[in-house]
Amino acid sequence: MTDHATPHEPAALAETPAGTPAEAATETFAETPTGTPAEFPAAPAAETPEEHEARLARRSARRRAAARWATATLVFALAGTGAALAVTAPERTDLPGLATPGDGRYTFPPLTLPPLPSGSSAPDRTGGKNALHAADLRYLLLPAPKEAGGSLTPALYPVPTASATGTPSASATPTPSPTASASASASASAGASPSTAPAGQAPADWVTCDAILADQRDPAELRALLLQDACRAATVREWTASDGTRTQIRLLRFGASFESWNVFSSLRSDARPNALPGAKSTSHSAWDTVEGVHLDAQESTAKGAKGTPNARVAYLCASDLVAVVTMTNPDGVPDAAFRQVVTLQSDLLA
Repeated sequence: MTDHATPHEPAALAETPAGTPAEAATETFAETPTGTPAEFPAAPAAETPEEHEARLARRSARRRAAARWATATLVFALAGTGAALAVTAPERTDLPGLATPGDGRYTFPPLTLPPLPSGSSAPDRTGGKNALHAADLRYLLLPAPKEAGGSLTPALYPVPTASATGTPSASATPTPSPTASASASASASAGASPSTAPAGQAPADWVTCDAILADQRDPAELRALLLQDACRAATVREWTASDGTRTQIRLLRFGASFESWNVFSSLRSDARPNALPGAKSTSHSAWDTVEGVHLDAQESTAKGAKGTPNARVAYLCASDLVAVVTMTNPDGVPDAAFRQVVTLQSDLLA
């Protein structure tokens, strides 16, 4: 008969081998020093003075390297900023390799017209009395460019007096020749006196009307024409630019537009200027036209070293005024410079 009062022990539990994990864990825990958990690492060993100094030296070296890199980065940043400013600040044409080759044009100050005497008006180009220029004749001349030592400051003209008509008085005009007797008498009756020099621009010189005869190889016909049409006043401005081009601009005033037209027509067809021993007409159809100003351009048949004519002359007629622009250069007068000077002078007369 079976005894149910005594429970049976599991065979596996009774026969647990000595090398089971449970016994291994028990043995490991048992071998751990008292009071020190197995999972905590041991405290680091004390640092020797030599090791401490070595650690500080490494730290100092790292800091110096970081400072050097920061300084280098700052230097490169400043250099890049400076290079960017150096490229973007100047005009494009001032940068090496990007500059546009000069074509001979000059640098002029902003052009301004002189004030008119009280009660006067600008010429309306319709002919008659209203077509006359009332401004001081000397201030209608193109100023010298920067390349000839001229100032780039815009001219500030003095306010003319009520009696100023833009013609010189008898005392302000050189002793007239027989050719300029009409000019002297008209100027004396006007009673005008030369105005003071505008800021940044010296006034041009008053000359007698027959001063233009010195520019001609055959002046007899022009002399008679100046007497016939009663030239009233004349002025001149000259300069020599850094490229060696000499420019002379003469202005002559007449009492009516038909008188100035007679002289203009004679100059463009019959004049024989000393600057043009052999001359031919120059096409100016592509030029910017200036309303109210008639233009005729001529150039020398001889060419300079640059391949351009060594002399150019332009005749302008605007109401009662005649202008003669003469530019000479043994190496050749640049096309762009001649066109620029003539166009700007036309603008002042229009």
